[in-house]
Amino acid sequence: MVDWKRSLLKTVIYRLITLVLGTLTAYVATQDLAAAGGVALLTEFVQSINYFIYETIWSHFEERRIRKKVEEEFMNKEVQMMIDFNFLRDLSYELSQMDTFIDKVYFSIIKFFDRMLENEELETLHDEILKHKAHFELVHQGRNFKPDEGVEQLDKEEIKEIKEVKEKVKKSELPEEEA
Repeated sequence: MVDWKRSLLKTVIYRLITLVLGTLTAYVATQDLAAAGGVALLTEFVQSINYFIYETIWSHFEERRIRKKVEEEFMNKEVQMMIDFNFLRDLSYELSQMDTFIDKVYFSIIKFFDRMLENEELETLHDEILKHKAHFELVHQGRNFKPDEGVEQLDKEEIKEIKEVKEKVKKSELPEEEA
């Protein structure tokens, strides 16, 4: 909202100053104080209306420009976050300590563990993550959570198979071509 009271106050103060200066200027030209006062009053009245309209419009556009700029800065603000192995290890541990009775929370955490186990870059943490996941599952054993449709879970056998395949790929080297 445009601050019209502020604009009105600025207009009145400005017009009082210009009224005095306009009267003096008109008096020098006409040598009649009454005529000079009338001309100055009429001129200042018209100019005050013009100035008030100008100030109101200008304030409106200036406020919109500033508001848009603030919104753009807010939307474009990026948060840079460094995630390292210690952070992920700690996060995995903290999630393993959660105790919940809510299906969606349980399966979200299980899915998080599974995604971490699927991530090859986190292979050095897989043993700890498996322990954390096993602890989490042990705490929630017997709660009979019903998986949502579309929620995939990796069981221990699948995780073991994934690890075995990764080990085989690491150990296997391309056979040398025989001449």
